[in-house]
Amino acid sequence: MSELTGSRSGSSADRIGAGSISVNHFRSYEDAAVAAYAARLRAISSPLVGEPRAWQQCELQARRIFADCAESIALGRTTVTDSQIAEVVDLGAIRVRQSIHLTHSVRAGVILFDTVLEYLLKSIEDAGEDDSERVDGYTVAVRALQQGIGRRLEVGSIAYDSFMLGRVREVHEQGHRKLAREIHDQVGNSLSLAMRQLELYEVELGRQGGDVPPTVRAAQAAILETLARTRELVTELRRPSVSGCLEEAINQFVASMGDSVAPVRVWVRGLDEWIPQPVSEELFIMVRECLRNAFRHAEAGNIVVHIDIAPHEIQTEIIDDGLGFDTARTRAGDRANGLTGLQERADLVDGTLHIDSARGRGTHVTIWIPIKEGHGVR
Repeated sequence: MSELTGSRSGSSADRIGAGSISVNHFRSYEDAAVAAYAARLRAISSPLVGEPRAWQQCELQARRIFADCAESIALGRTTVTDSQIAEVVDLGAIRVRQSIHLTHSVRAGVILFDTVLEYLLKSIEDAGEDDSERVDGYTVAVRALQQGIGRRLEVGSIAYDSFMLGRVREVHEQGHRKLAREIHDQVGNSLSLAMRQLELYEVELGRQGGDVPPTVRAAQAAILETLARTRELVTELRRPSVSGCLEEAINQFVASMGDSVAPVRVWVRGLDEWIPQPVSEELFIMVRECLRNAFRHAEAGNIVVHIDIAPHEIQTEIIDDGLGFDTARTRAGDRANGLTGLQERADLVDGTLHIDSARGRGTHVTIWIPIKEGHGVR
């Protein structure tokens, strides 16, 4: 894990932050904090420390969070590396495969917060700064600690839920296919046999010069109708389900950009039926514009799109680990039209748009849209 702390060494490692807490002094506690973190997880029999690969991932995230706290002290402002948080997306699915429930990650996050906070306070007390200096350094570090853990848990839980939702859909599809087979093999064959018996009865009556009774004709018509409905039902059960028109549209757009763009992970929770069509179209355009900006300017290694659809609101996040940009300067420069267009589209659906970015820190776009009865575009 030396590369994690080594990447932040150099001039900033020797600096003293705005709150005058010694960065070197705080960093000297990193190994002790990680060891205490592991011990506390063992004390509650957490599977995260019992499984080697799981612990390796936990240690990596713990050291990164510790490094963000140290960097925040050095800079005198809260700094959280969003590009590293984007890498946590896969951890949700990995936890499922490891048979580790999400609650264990939440408990580990609480324990990590308490552990790093304890060593932060210890470094402040050892350094012996005055009260005002303690408050300044303490505030930026605690914010970095809280945001680093909170964002990782948020992204991880999204991936965990999406993976579980995919498993549920898979089970449903398997159940539908099995039901389709049973209907086709049992009900369909029985109806065909009944129809064949009536046809033979009709042939026999013809040989004897008799007419087919109306009740037999009615039975034949009913069986034919039931057979047709059975075939429709089997076809419907065997039709692959899709997770939603919005997700499909975003994936198709990403695919249309070719292999030269950064990999994009798209997670959509909820039902597209909850979104009025005009709102869905506007949201797709906004997501598409954010992705285009990321493809053109960010030089990102990973891009995550998460859309959480509820009956009363839509929460959308587009996160990349690219170059980032100065939002204030961009709004005043040549690229202002793109950001203005996004804001105008958000206003049209009574939503909000927030763009969090800085050079070297990637970009995090959040779009919130309320869903109202009869909601459309203004």
